Amino acid sequence: MEPCKSGNHIGLLSDSGCPGIADPGSDVVLSAHLRNIEIKPIIGPSSILMAMMSSGLNGQSFSFNGYLPIKEKQLIDKIKFYESKSKKENQTQIFIETPYRNNKLLSKLIETLSPKSMLCVASNINLQNQLIITKKVFLWKKTKIDINKQPTIFIFSC
Repeated sequence: MEPCKSGNHIGLLSDSGCPGIADPGSDVVLSAHLRNIEIKPIIGPSSILMAMMSSGLNGQSFSFNGYLPIKEKQLIDKIKFYESKSKKENQTQIFIETPYRNNKLLSKLIETLSPKSMLCVASNINLQNQLIITKKVFLWKKTKIDINKQPTIFIFSC
């Protein structure tokens, strides 16, 4: 923070998404706030919001929930919890995953969610190999995609 305190401008960039949103950049921003350093956000893409915008799901009420648990029982319990919340509050649920676990999470979502729930998978947003698909879970059971090691956002709604 010393260069900032000396009057120099610095920038915070993220390699994917948006600094401070599901990103450790929030620690840097908080540190700047605690030192009374002015923060000026610059308009830029957020894969989370772009996925939400392109999902077709409820954008009036949504919740970004970050990462789901890794262990299977806790993962299934959380998926059920957020599905219940989605039904009760008419709220879209958004998640991210470490890219090498994407296929596993997609499988668990398809296995666990109600067949009539809507599920969106948004991978490689704004790249040539972009894939954004939203459909009912029972239709996902017939769909084969490989999103291993691809930056992906998962969104569902009941």
